[in-house]
Amino acid sequence: IVQSATNILEVIRDVAFVKRFVYASSSMVYGDFQYTPCDEDHPKKPKEVYGGTKYAGEVIVEAFSRRFGIEYSIVRPSAVYGPTDVNRRVSQIFIENAILNKPIYLHGDGSTTLDFTYIKDIANGFVLACFHENAKNETFNITAGNGRTLKEFAKILMDYFPNLEIKHKPVDVFRPKRGSLSIEKAKKLLGYKPKYNLEKGIKEYVDFLKEKINN
Repeated sequence: IVQSATNILEVIRDVAFVKRFVYASSSMVYGDFQYTPCDEDHPKKPKEVYGGTKYAGEVIVEAFSRRFGIEYSIVRPSAVYGPTDVNRRVSQIFIENAILNKPIYLHGDGSTTLDFTYIKDIANGFVLACFHENAKNETFNITAGNGRTLKEFAKILMDYFPNLEIKHKPVDVFRPKRGSLSIEKAKKLLGYKPKYNLEKGIKEYVDFLKEKINN
């Protein structure tokens, strides 16, 4: 991640046609949330390698901006889900397993909380980060702004798959404890307004995956 970002920035510094570099970071840069909703000023203490490399990328972006005057915007998404996502995130695994009549596994009692964010809302946030004047040299949480538990996710799935089998496994101690993120900055500066709650997003995602898997 860091080397890729550096390579792109090395090219950008020598051309004049790139107006703004938008870096896709992650809410994983915060590590364990010390408070919720977690805003952009929350301490950055990544708990595992992915979050660490994402945060290192942010530092590189800001350094290139200071040294070479490159305009940037940093976006921190969280628990992205929706059609065409093939990164094997928990939402994709849960829904695919449900469609294939396989069990889903909750960590611990299922109380793990994530700010699930639908892909269309994320896409809109990135467009704003790219083109809005107020996004220049700023960092934004682009999420739903509402933490939901894995247990809630499973319960919504059962509306579509009443026979869904739910099993439990030990909590992954290396995964950070997260929750809701604050999107007030993005709302105020960019006019960002997420349109999807988890119920609406899961419905669209289930319909999409059913069609793809069954065909």
